[in-house]
Amino acid sequence: MSINDYDENQEIQQNEQPEQKNQEPDYKEQFLRLNADMQNFKRRVDKERSEWMIIAQADAIKSFFPVIDDLSRVLDVSFNQELPPEIKSWVDGLGLVQKNIQKKLQELGIEEIITTGQFDPELHEAMMHVDSPSHQQGDIVHVLSKGYTFKGKVLQYAKVSVAK
Repeated sequence: MSINDYDENQEIQQNEQPEQKNQEPDYKEQFLRLNADMQNFKRRVDKERSEWMIIAQADAIKSFFPVIDDLSRVLDVSFNQELPPEIKSWVDGLGLVQKNIQKKLQELGIEEIITTGQFDPELHEAMMHVDSPSHQQGDIVHVLSKGYTFKGKVLQYAKVSVAK
């Protein structure tokens, strides 16, 4: 090997060294990116978890609506009739149970859908159209089943009859 070959070899190695330094990974930048990715992942998982909890709560609550509707129907029929005193006390007790259920639903954030005025297809389900001279067309005439919302979403549409 001649001296010229040695100088050329050394020159090539010196030219490669700066490129190798530029190619070395920047560990601090990688750490910051991974940390940011991890924070984003945690936020996304927390958001999804809270959404799942809301869905689970809504499903659990929905299963009680038929019982609540049946209790309301019994009380509606019972209050419109003349009852013996011993049965009247039972009906009064059921009325207190219904009030407690309504109070607990409100505490849980469940709101009853307003069923007066105009029919709203986003909140009401029209079960029938009826002739009603005392109502305008599209007004709710009678509530067949109450509707409920939970955190801005409809859990059960209010079933109503609507004036023709």
